[in-house]
Amino acid sequence: MFRAMKISKTLFALSILMILSACDTTGKGEPNFLAPEANISPSSPSVNDRLALETGLEKIVYKVGPVDLPTGMQVEEMLTKPIVMNFQTDKPMWVVGFLPKMVDAKGNELPAELLHLAVISNLHEDNPLCKDAGDGNPFAAATSMLREINLPAGFGYPVLKSDPLRMKIILKNQTAEAFSDVYFELAMLIRPMDGFAELKDVKPLLVELDPCNHDTMSVAPGKFIEMTATYDMPLGASLVVAHAILGDFGSSVELSSGDNPEPFWLAEATTDENRKIVKLEGDPFVDSNGVTFKAGDSITMNVTYDNFSDEWLNSAPAAAMIYLVPES
Repeated sequence: MFRAMKISKTLFALSILMILSACDTTGKGEPNFLAPEANISPSSPSVNDRLALETGLEKIVYKVGPVDLPTGMQVEEMLTKPIVMNFQTDKPMWVVGFLPKMVDAKGNELPAELLHLAVISNLHEDNPLCKDAGDGNPFAAATSMLREINLPAGFGYPVLKSDPLRMKIILKNQTAEAFSDVYFELAMLIRPMDGFAELKDVKPLLVELDPCNHDTMSVAPGKFIEMTATYDMPLGASLVVAHAILGDFGSSVELSSGDNPEPFWLAEATTDENRKIVKLEGDPFVDSNGVTFKAGDSITMNVTYDNFSDEWLNSAPAAAMIYLVPES
């Protein structure tokens, strides 16, 4: 059983670009959501210099859109009707890395702050922290930090052709500029399951305040708030990667184990004059040896927000995406 407690709250393979259109626009900047369609075309074979030296790697890029974002569009306008796209891969694979972006129709990068939250889930897997949630197990997540995540060498998250996958994306636009034909792009670095490489499976786990309802945080104007959630680990495993799911005005995310009050990982935010996060020191946590947990050991997440503004901060993301390697 899990318990939760809240306190105060030799060749790089040619990659494939898979464009899945999840929504269209009305011409007035309001999203008009449609059933997804898929087109496949070649894309650039390069990911980065280090990865290009590795053998058997491919890159699959999913682009979700387009949608128009008028200036001043608040998170609340999309919360009740997020962009949702269901899809499957065309072959079994190990996913070994993720890179999210915000782009326009030509692939030019757009401001990262247009993304509020993106969560990608495998509907064939139960969420270990809430098996009654009914919306699968999140295996990747991103905020406006657009954090690139690479698993340690020799590890991968297995995805089968039969696995139904889902992206849920919430956008915003609090800039002074309106944007047309906006896409959320997720590049997945993969290794095919072709028998040439055997990787150690990782198990993803989204540690959040309320894994059944995916609640976020609300912070009153001028207030500092700290919230904690504690769970029993669902399996004996080593935690090899963790990254923070934190939004504007966020201060920190930390993880601790057992009864030890000292965190084994802490991500602290550096913000600009508008309190927007420009850097997260210590994020992500990556260790191929990992932090060891036995089944039933507790893991605690602590999240803080410092709302220096004179407005309510609503729907603030507050989670840690972690990857576990089960005991052999």
